[in-house]
Amino acid sequence: MTLVITTSVFFVVSAIVLLSFYVVTAESPITERLRGLTTQGQIATQIEQRRRAKQGGTFVRQVITSLGSYGIGPRDGTLSKKLQAAGFRTPSALPMFLGTRTLFSFGPAILILMPRITSGEPLGRALYMGFGAGVLGHLVANYWLNGQAQKRMRAITHALPDSLDLMVVCLEAGIGLNAAIARVGEERASFRDPLGNEFRQIAAEMRGGRPREEALHDLGERNGVEDLKSLTALVIQSHKLGASMAKTLRSHADLLRTKRRQRAEEAARKLPIKVLIPLATLLLPPLFVVVVGPAFLAFGDLIDVIVNR
Repeated sequence: MTLVITTSVFFVVSAIVLLSFYVVTAESPITERLRGLTTQGQIATQIEQRRRAKQGGTFVRQVITSLGSYGIGPRDGTLSKKLQAAGFRTPSALPMFLGTRTLFSFGPAILILMPRITSGEPLGRALYMGFGAGVLGHLVANYWLNGQAQKRMRAITHALPDSLDLMVVCLEAGIGLNAAIARVGEERASFRDPLGNEFRQIAAEMRGGRPREEALHDLGERNGVEDLKSLTALVIQSHKLGASMAKTLRSHADLLRTKRRQRAEEAARKLPIKVLIPLATLLLPPLFVVVVGPAFLAFGDLIDVIVNR
């Protein structure tokens, strides 16, 4: 009965807190109507509605984002760079991740602590279990983010030589570098390729008046891929020196293709070492039992016969 009362009180208090947050942050009908009467307000309202429709701006998302403002985690640019490398570029990406990680850290800990404390179990053991669950949730969230970032970086690294080949074909056909980047971005983005989306983004930035050097520099920095950083530096330097961009990109594409083949060969050579541990722990013991087991049984029968004589 105590557990039921404690759980009910917890959910009631949580609901009151969430409703209070919604009431405080919600705009009054008069403010919404006045903001919608002006042209600028209408444009802002339409942009906000599109942004919420695209990002899924639900009430739960707003609560998690507000929780991320008080969430645990570093406030420097390390986590922001990791989120950018994973493909999360929205302004609410950092507080959203911090809020989600906080829920994964404290949520299981509270669910473990509440029934054990109310049932009268020793406090020390319950605290140890809750702390372990919180640390595990924190590590799971960080592991997921690192996995997403590494997956996206590998996809960009793998697609870079082929994209450079398409860009070389466009340049040799007489298209300028900016138009070639836009063309490759459109072609690759249709296949949901991360690199194609990045090329399409810098093409839009250059059409908006941003200098090519700055757009290319940010392209390499926000993705964290070393091959992409070297490519952007090479393009900027070749443009300043007036070198042939098609020949430069062709030679760099050959270099990246060689590096991709070397990485594949390295992964193939690492495979026997990685298979050794599962082989020694999962396959060899059953094989040893199957092969040597009958011999041991026969040896035991022989010993019984000798002893009985």
